[in-house]
Amino acid sequence: MAEPWQGKRVLVTGASSGIGAAVARELARAGATVGLCARRTDLLAGVLDDCRRSVPACRSWRVDLSDTAGLAGFARRVEDELGGIDVLVNNAGLSLHGAGATMSWEDVEYLTRLNYLAPVRLTQAVLPAMLSRGAGQVLAVSSMAARLSTPGEAAYAAAKAALATFFEALAAELEGSGVGVHLVYPALVDLTPGADGDDALADTEDGTLRVPAPVLARAMLAQLEAGALELYMPRVMAGIVTHRARDVPASVSFMGELYRAGALD
Repeated sequence: MAEPWQGKRVLVTGASSGIGAAVARELARAGATVGLCARRTDLLAGVLDDCRRSVPACRSWRVDLSDTAGLAGFARRVEDELGGIDVLVNNAGLSLHGAGATMSWEDVEYLTRLNYLAPVRLTQAVLPAMLSRGAGQVLAVSSMAARLSTPGEAAYAAAKAALATFFEALAAELEGSGVGVHLVYPALVDLTPGADGDDALADTEDGTLRVPAPVLARAMLAQLEAGALELYMPRVMAGIVTHRARDVPASVSFMGELYRAGALD
């Protein structure tokens, strides 16, 4: 039986820590040739070393994804040096806590550029080669904040919601092309270095549980293998989103109560 990741070339953004680092390590263990990119070269080097223990051909690049003007050139460089991109994992992002009425415009603009415009621009840059081959996958990491419109994270939630909407539309546009589009909606993730756990944690009924990043990463690999459009983590959050849609005003009032009580800090 063929290994699904053997020989696949995967670019993971924001791979120096957290979810991105966990995804990169899991991909390399599964046999993929992983290209890693991030701003923090010291942390990135450690993740690259881990990946190269499994697949020596893994590579890394330092890049500031918020500089969207340079992303087309960056994509060409990765394709040249990695030999192509079969899968793009748009993971890089940043959350800044701040009320929508008072957050600085500079922060709103930066969050929009990094969390929404950058993955869209990078995706546009890699899609032509995928479409030409008639094969490829693009995954975007959104957030439960996008589905729950989390107060105190208005700018972050808005950027992640825009990301989700764009990639939902893109999935419809590319249907039948051979290029798959996938979205991930993490809730609370345990980003502590070395934290891990049983994959059954993804099926917990406790939506407040912090799921370890490697558990999420392995679920993301399974999502890509299955070709599934959406992954909620933990999976119970999908039902919460469905329930919210039945009465959005009540959900907004409830979230407001939690915010004023300090429960969302």
